[in-house]
Amino acid sequence: MNDLIIPKLRNDIVFDFVEDEVNGRHIVLFDPSGYADRPVYLPGFFLDMLKLLNGELSINELNKTVSETLNLDFDDSFFLELFKHLDENCFLETPRFNWRKYDIDKYLESPKRNYVCGGSTYPLEYAQLKESLDKLLDCKEATNASQNAKAIIVPHIDFNIGAQANSTYSTAYNAIKNTDADLFVIFGTSHYGNSDLFMLTKKDFETPLGLVENDKELISFMQRDRMPRITIDDLSHRNEHSIELQAVILKHLFAGKEFKILPVLCGSFNNFIRDNTLPNSERKFVDFIDKLKQGIETLGRKAVFIASADFAHIGRKFGDNFDATQVLENVKNEDMDLINQLENCNHDAFFKLVTEEKDKRKICGLSPIYSMLQTVKPSKGHFLKYEQWNEVATKSAVSFASLSFYE
Repeated sequence: MNDLIIPKLRNDIVFDFVEDEVNGRHIVLFDPSGYADRPVYLPGFFLDMLKLLNGELSINELNKTVSETLNLDFDDSFFLELFKHLDENCFLETPRFNWRKYDIDKYLESPKRNYVCGGSTYPLEYAQLKESLDKLLDCKEATNASQNAKAIIVPHIDFNIGAQANSTYSTAYNAIKNTDADLFVIFGTSHYGNSDLFMLTKKDFETPLGLVENDKELISFMQRDRMPRITIDDLSHRNEHSIELQAVILKHLFAGKEFKILPVLCGSFNNFIRDNTLPNSERKFVDFIDKLKQGIETLGRKAVFIASADFAHIGRKFGDNFDATQVLENVKNEDMDLINQLENCNHDAFFKLVTEEKDKRKICGLSPIYSMLQTVKPSKGHFLKYEQWNEVATKSAVSFASLSFYE
């Protein structure tokens, strides 16, 4: 094992230093090419050691060099764990990285984004999927929604949880089922990427029901001027379910109708919460929304807007030190405070409430909801349905709601 050659650190990896009051100075390794899922954090003194990873040294040779030149002593198991960690995150030139690079490059070259939730969140087989979606969208409460909504808030909770999903999805989509829109702008929560406030892709969305075409002409219009810079981040869209689920429903609901989508993943708004500021106080945020609206108007699109958004995430699975069951009633009351502001079309007040509590309930739909309402600025809102999914096995819960909005 001592003679094992340590793989080379990739040449395109970059690093930076961060200061932590608890752990002191750390080095952060980044992959600007996007093949690694996340940065790697290591103690600051590791930098000189990492510079020795040229693909020529064995563990024994590296250990000896580190001891002699850096005055650091480690046993072989330490190095094995370190390199395992780096390899698992694709920072080393290994077969794992080569395969991941091949896989990602192939995806980036494709004009389509393949579905990732088929077979888990929804059935893959055509007839079975249509039957499943018919059931999802069939709810007596859905008939209570006023028609021809300009925008809706709809969850991205798993279809398979049952009645709770049925009631929230159906009430929202019933409000737009008779629309003459030819474009659906979907603001989705980005669970896997935060390269910008807004992240687009030009890829069409494949579904088991057929292809959902992306409005590439609109994206090209938005890219026409240098400012604001429009971020195309295909990788953040690749495994993201928040837009995929809505694309599948739209393809089913409007079967035979010609329409396109604009998939907009919204990054984290934590910096606005930290700084106690509103997103619409930042020029970059406002410029993106203005450019989107300008493109829709110039190109003559008839647009409906969708915020794909869940609400609270609480309990053990989400890092809380308590069981979700014991706080569900309080969560409902606090969620309804947010929903009241949304129904009144006051997205700034909605955001301020989340800021006041430091987003303690982890509202994962915060950024898409706020961005969608900033875009539409409706005059009237209707609260449709509120539900909670209590996952008893993990002592955790997610809340979600549906609302419709009108000009």
